[in-house]
Amino acid sequence: MVFRAQWTADDQSLGTVRAEAERGHIISVLQLTEGNRLQAARILGISRKTLWKKLKQLGVSWPLDATER
Repeated sequence: MVFRAQWTADDQSLGTVRAEAERGHIISVLQLTEGNRLQAARILGISRKTLWKKLKQLGVSWPLDATER
């Protein structure tokens, strides 16, 4: 039996997978820090400005709305 993924090649591109993993990790850290962006940035090893840019780039608003949880 051959297993076939139900996603298209675009869904599995390295860029897409990496962005989703990064988005999930950032959200987890923000939840851990109860939304404290400075503390989250320190844990992530990036500046607060870089975290802000990543959130914007990945389409994450904080606090999360119902569609992002």
